[in-house]
Amino acid sequence: MTAIREDLRHAFDAAVAAAHPSLILTQHLPPRPAGQAYVFAIGKAAVPMAEAVETDWGADGLSGLVVAPHGADAGSSLTTLELATASHPYPDERGAVSASRLLAAVAAVPAGAPVLFLLSGGASSLLLAVEDGPAPEVLQAGTRALLNGGADIHALNTVRRALSPLLGGGLAQACPGEVSTLAISDVVGDDPVSIGSGPTVPNPTEAAEALELLGRFDALSAPLEDWLRAQPPAQAFETDYRIIASGPLSLQAAEQALLTRGHDASITADAQVGLADDNALMLAERVRRRPAGRAQVWLMGGEVDVRVTGSGRGGRNVQFAARLAQALDGVPGWTFLAADTDGQDGNAPNAGAFCDSTSWARARAAGLDPDAMLAANDAHTLFEALGDALITGPTGTNVNDFRALGLA
Repeated sequence: MTAIREDLRHAFDAAVAAAHPSLILTQHLPPRPAGQAYVFAIGKAAVPMAEAVETDWGADGLSGLVVAPHGADAGSSLTTLELATASHPYPDERGAVSASRLLAAVAAVPAGAPVLFLLSGGASSLLLAVEDGPAPEVLQAGTRALLNGGADIHALNTVRRALSPLLGGGLAQACPGEVSTLAISDVVGDDPVSIGSGPTVPNPTEAAEALELLGRFDALSAPLEDWLRAQPPAQAFETDYRIIASGPLSLQAAEQALLTRGHDASITADAQVGLADDNALMLAERVRRRPAGRAQVWLMGGEVDVRVTGSGRGGRNVQFAARLAQALDGVPGWTFLAADTDGQDGNAPNAGAFCDSTSWARARAAGLDPDAMLAANDAHTLFEALGDALITGPTGTNVNDFRALGLA
């Protein structure tokens, strides 16, 4: 790995560390309540968040349930809090059982007891299906249609909040205890209602808006319509909610890591939204217009989208990287890393990928057609073939996209 790639990877690692529960959660925990303590954790970072609470508060006398993606039980050190798993990004039957189990456990908390919810990205999918709700395969079809149609996270969460009795404030309203939430934000703007589709905050939207969005993206089926038309109006309530980690905070940590290594580093965008392709082309134009002779690293974050119209695996960060490599093919002196801080970009086991001024030429020299692979949304395969895929495994947190562009 070249020096600049090593430094960009170091910056990524610093961004992840700045949002990892084992390093940050204890400084935000309230004092342990006297007597029985109730703790529930949901999301991609649920296990390490719950582990941090067990370590800080002590495991004895804790009661609660942790719901995390399938596979999160491997290596878990939880000793008292129970663990259930569900599917991400598409719901499944096992997840429906886990979500229903969580709802029952929350409802069984004694009235007035202090309850701590630990929330992180991914909770929307993990809690979408319940045993008495729309079937997982029906929810899967609707979710795929929304994602492949380019629906942004706000549209997706508006629909999810209406489809699950646990989201959009459902968990908080089902709990007789006094609820407080500590959240790791994976959404641009850090709006609590969008983090995990807001299971512990009031829902500002109604089922009618979800119906309109499903219809707009050709994702509406009869079972979903029947469910949505039967939902009661959303209710307002008070809640105690704190965000303890976010994308902008992680970018600041990455910036400091690069400055320490002697780079002229700066955050140029921490709230990128829209299509990955459009953002990549705008970035390429900035590169072409920049004055020569100044080595820099530009840091970017946010949550872009990708419209999957081809047969590939999608992935918004690799789509961004591939479109940038295509646009800057032949332009010397740049190296780029795009990755998801949770360690998984789309449906592939890769966090993202590196690319540079030689990527398109190396692909052609290897007998590949990079333009066709990009058009087919098959950038994961492209970067795997080039040896440029970034594979980290699950990171234990999720504050969304990380992008770093090194310029000679």
